Amino acid sequence: MPIAVPLPGMRVLLPFLLLPALLNAQSDIAEARTYAIGSVVTITGIVTNGPELGSIRYLQDGTAGIAVFPGSSSVPGFAPASGQEVQVTGPLKLFNGLLEIDPVMGFQVLSSNNPLPAPQLLTPNELGEDVEGMLVRVNGCQFTGGGTFPSGTSTFSSIGQNAPIYLWNGHSLVGDPVPGGLVDLIGICSQYDTGNPPVGGYQVLPRGSGDLVPSTTINLTSGVEQQAITPDGFTLSWSTNLAGSSEVAWGPTPALGSFAGSGTPAIAHSVALTGLGPAAFVHARAFSVLGSDTAWGERTLYSTASAVPGWVRVVFNREVDTSVSQGTPAVSALGSIADSIAAYIDLAQSTLDVAVYNTSNYTIVGAVNDALARGVQVRWIAEGANANFALSALNNGVPVLYRTNSPGSGMHNKFVVIDADDPANAHVLSGSTNFTQGNLFDDPNNLVIVRDQALALAYTLEFEEMWGGTGPQPVPANSRFGEDKTDNTPHRFQVGGTLVESFFSPSDGTTHAIREHLDVAQSSIELALFILTENTLRDALLEAHADGVWVRGVVDDANAPGSDFFTLTSAGIDLYDHSAFPELLHHKYAILDHSDPGGDPLVITGSHNWTFSANTVNDENTLIIHDPAVADQFFQEWTARRDAFTGVAEVGGKGPIATWPVPFHEGLQVTADDGIVEVRLLDTTGRIVLAEAGQGPTIQLRTAHLAGGGYVLEVRERSGRTLRSNVVKAP
Repeated sequence: MPIAVPLPGMRVLLPFLLLPALLNAQSDIAEARTYAIGSVVTITGIVTNGPELGSIRYLQDGTAGIAVFPGSSSVPGFAPASGQEVQVTGPLKLFNGLLEIDPVMGFQVLSSNNPLPAPQLLTPNELGEDVEGMLVRVNGCQFTGGGTFPSGTSTFSSIGQNAPIYLWNGHSLVGDPVPGGLVDLIGICSQYDTGNPPVGGYQVLPRGSGDLVPSTTINLTSGVEQQAITPDGFTLSWSTNLAGSSEVAWGPTPALGSFAGSGTPAIAHSVALTGLGPAAFVHARAFSVLGSDTAWGERTLYSTASAVPGWVRVVFNREVDTSVSQGTPAVSALGSIADSIAAYIDLAQSTLDVAVYNTSNYTIVGAVNDALARGVQVRWIAEGANANFALSALNNGVPVLYRTNSPGSGMHNKFVVIDADDPANAHVLSGSTNFTQGNLFDDPNNLVIVRDQALALAYTLEFEEMWGGTGPQPVPANSRFGEDKTDNTPHRFQVGGTLVESFFSPSDGTTHAIREHLDVAQSSIELALFILTENTLRDALLEAHADGVWVRGVVDDANAPGSDFFTLTSAGIDLYDHSAFPELLHHKYAILDHSDPGGDPLVITGSHNWTFSANTVNDENTLIIHDPAVADQFFQEWTARRDAFTGVAEVGGKGPIATWPVPFHEGLQVTADDGIVEVRLLDTTGRIVLAEAGQGPTIQLRTAHLAGGGYVLEVRERSGRTLRSNVVKAP
């Protein structure tokens, strides 16, 4: 056969010239698909997708389609846009049934903004090798399950035939409402079949919401939101594209059986369920009817509020900086956080459930033994791959279940549930700390204590799913860990006057829940993370930064495999590498809008690291606490962590930074010998009222619009050091 010759300007990696494979001249895609695996081909086609499917691109000409994956050893820069005509050279590879060009030896963009090929109209059963890599369309599709799209595989049906779609973890459709009515589905036909040889696994890859084309039927246009949570009931709200009824099917079991709502046509829907009683778990499914069509929401478990108003308290095991407090000083239990945990365990009167990754502290184990001695039913779950050496001191009467099938960190939870059936004494202990000497005394960690029966009952459900039953002894044959678990707990709780959200991994879509909140941050995001490798959350931080949100944080290890640290810092985000310190920054928290009165100050914390495995294989627990006082306390802890190693100093007068005039009025001149990167003014609540970027040693701020009074001046220098000084504006 003739040898393929690269076009002018194309880059070809010489090592591929040594492959024992045929080199083919320019071919149409259909012809190229007939060559042997390993053959080097050159094809030209229209790109039918962009980064919404990740780094892979699908090319199509008038004969067929094919995938192109810029894998290892590819030439850099292959990321064409949808509609570009591209010529590509590379070897054929079979990846779980999908024929693709990988790696990319050379490529050239020939033109842009071309119309995409018309999708091939077919039925689910016609998805196959003939249309692999091509745009396809299946009309009259109904998705099963309702709710929101998960990452991974979902099933749709049309004319009685079923087929899957696949959404990667960062896909824009993940978390969007699943259409309740019929849609015409457009996407790229791909394949994933690990069989040898692969014979099936054909799936549709939609590229975005535009690939779900509603028919004239009624569809949900929002998720179903739980609101107005009281001890008597709650309200469910949603919207539809067309006016229909507002109805909810509900009941104490998944069978539902009761109905509430109105037949009055509406687009915005709201149905109140009342008379349910306190800390009651109710299965409910919202729906709207228009003629013979019905749009269904997801069947979900909801909770009412507890009979006894609860509260949230936070304890940190390292120093905090109360000078930045907005009114609620943070609590630092230096050297005594194990005693704090033991003190709450001492409150247990009837039941005590412990799910903790690793334990080496005898004070806590002693408190558990004391609980057993006074008649408390105790159950313990731990990760089997860890030493857990303090459990050797646990009374033999305490049953312990170990997770032993751990592809990641395994049973990575850190929670304790106390007296879940007692409205007045139900507590949940959560946060980031394991019960090890290092985590309790050296590594920065947080402990969150929530007194609330409804939340305690939800944590008990999660515990018993892993335990395998509701009794005092575990049932290993029925226990579920990791991917075997289901989303079987409520997610929203009214704890006193505080909204608290609860998620368990990997069943509950925790990463998506975190991203949803990052996406709506208004002014600031502070991070304290053990590790950051989850690309979905990385992208959310990049987008928030681009939208003007002040994103900054401390990460324990910037050089972890797959770390997103340098991607974020290269985009201008303030992140600091904690790895030089002997202790581990073990937190997994984010603070959003802590000083923004117009925002929703909240904290995301728990055991869930910002990694792919935390979201997909580990047993994790996460709380999202919507409370300005809690956000304020975490900000005090965060400030201490940042100040400990970034060189932040409180200065004044004409020291490292100088200000003029004193006091200032219409303008403020700031000088720093090391050069100014950015200057911020914060009011007495910690809210940023002015921010300006700088380049030289001096910057002029316009301050006429500011109210008279005291401010904190924060100056970030080119050296990376941050300096602060108190300044005053004349009335």
